[in-house]
Amino acid sequence: MANETKQNKKKKQRPSGVPTLLVILLLIIALAMGGLAGFAIARHTAPVNDELEKANERIIELENTLNLIGFPMDEDPEDWVFDDSAETSAQQELSGKATSGASDDLSDLWDDESLLTGTLDENTEPVVVAEFDGGQLLSTEVIPEFNDQLTTQIFAGYSASEVAQAQGLDKLTDEDLKQINAQAQQAYADQLEYYTAFVAQPGKSPEEIRADAERYMREEENITLQAITDEIKADWPAQKYYKEIVKDVTVSEEEVQQYYQEQLAIQRENYSQYPEEFEFAHTDGALILYRPAGYRAVRDILIPFENDEDEVKATALMDEITQLDPQADAARIQEIEAELNPLFAPLEATAKEISDKLQAGESFMSLADQYGKDEMMESEPVRSEGYYINENSYLFSTEFIQGAMILDRPGQVSSPLRSPSGLHLVEYLSDVTPGDVPLDEVRPTIEAQALEIRQRAYYDEQTAAMLEEANVQYYPERLQ
Repeated sequence: MANETKQNKKKKQRPSGVPTLLVILLLIIALAMGGLAGFAIARHTAPVNDELEKANERIIELENTLNLIGFPMDEDPEDWVFDDSAETSAQQELSGKATSGASDDLSDLWDDESLLTGTLDENTEPVVVAEFDGGQLLSTEVIPEFNDQLTTQIFAGYSASEVAQAQGLDKLTDEDLKQINAQAQQAYADQLEYYTAFVAQPGKSPEEIRADAERYMREEENITLQAITDEIKADWPAQKYYKEIVKDVTVSEEEVQQYYQEQLAIQRENYSQYPEEFEFAHTDGALILYRPAGYRAVRDILIPFENDEDEVKATALMDEITQLDPQADAARIQEIEAELNPLFAPLEATAKEISDKLQAGESFMSLADQYGKDEMMESEPVRSEGYYINENSYLFSTEFIQGAMILDRPGQVSSPLRSPSGLHLVEYLSDVTPGDVPLDEVRPTIEAQALEIRQRAYYDEQTAAMLEEANVQYYPERLQ
């Protein structure tokens, strides 16, 4: 990909029937909203850098998606040329029409006013747009459904709800309702956690912040537990149909081995070139198949500043230090450290109390639970495995990294380390074994992922066979 010429990069073939311009517009909007939302969260939560990095991750992910569909991130969009010359199947194209050249594309189905939303014009007389053995399909049946589900189909594929209904899979059992409610509760909790961070303001109690978040979700985003439950319930028959189709699909040992080797090669290349991706993947609990050399695992007790004003002031002063030359600006550095001392003094008193308890034999994690305010230390895998860091880690401040890397042996705890987030006590947990992770250590997860891929492929095969058996005839020109 990196060796492609500029000309070749412009002639990407469109893989599906959804307008490429629409995908680009949606992703650009998502980029803007994702970046802004991430920045807003980072402005209201601590530590600031963690949330900014999460927002940056999302932006990079969406930029990569744009790149995958052929949108040139480093070129002028006005110079972009779409190539629809490749033949495509009826299932791949909305219209089912295989294009033979640029002049045969179906862009005239979308007028200028509807380009942003990608909707088709409903103000037309009904016409037959498809015929199959035993029936026909009218434009008035196709267009509203398409307009309602366009965005969903871009990212999630075709719906199987009607087929499920025909097979009686739309009947919800008590077990179905139990699973639906559990999923809805979890989804609502995830949304609430996000918006709680989004609306949090200094001086408000956790109960008040939660109430603000739920009010914002309800009034501004129309997110309620009932709405989420209804959405999951509406999609449940399609999920049951999918499970019914793939229930007997299995995956062979050869497929498991092949999938493991493919994923291992990807991680080995990515993590060797971009070690920060390895750190993010571990912190997020992703499956790790390759570990770069030079990492150690550490755990953290964070003692935050007592108020936002102290944190803002300390951050500004410590940022200034990073811009100064240790020799030429030694006098100014001394002045800054003198200004920092009273900000950190209350935190150092707490750190002394923790250190005394460690010396008396109390465990690091029990004290982390009692004193620490590092939210990542409350969840897995960080709680049990710690953070993975090396001398050039991307996730942490310079002070944190240097203090953690200077420790000599596992079990040792650092002296109090200053950072823009507060004061840290860091425990050297263990060295991270470098190299490939053997398949046997991750077999259950690898097998599950390989099976999921095989199931999706089988489902697509069955869907294609059903369309072929139905002898579908498409009339895309009648949708204009």
